[in-house]
Amino acid sequence: MQRCPCCHARLKSEPICPRCGAELSRVLCCEQLAQVWLSLALQTLSAGQAEIAVAAVKRSLSYQQTQAARLFRDFLIHQQYQVLYGKIEQKQWSDARQTVACLRSLLADNESLQRFLGLIEHLALNRDEQ
Repeated sequence: MQRCPCCHARLKSEPICPRCGAELSRVLCCEQLAQVWLSLALQTLSAGQAEIAVAAVKRSLSYQQTQAARLFRDFLIHQQYQVLYGKIEQKQWSDARQTVACLRSLLADNESLQRFLGLIEHLALNRDEQ
């Protein structure tokens, strides 16, 4: 943090604002936690564990809405849609359902995800009937 959120004074390394005296240690702690969770999200995605990466980036954003975390969340959304298309193309219905669950965690009540889930269920039922 470069400026006090209360009075916008320039900050040094101290957890107390030199101008208004605001105690900023909890805010600084939240910034650090946001960085730790974002780092974990990056590491887990590179290890192929997208579900953990989704939870970690959401936790990071809960501590601080940084541009880096928002960009990573958007990247995860794009990446998970690509995974979903691949799972549907390969007719891997169970994996496709898991990917939709990941996306729902990132996008909440997204209507297109509901439709994807309906499509997956329909295609999976048709496969079972054949």
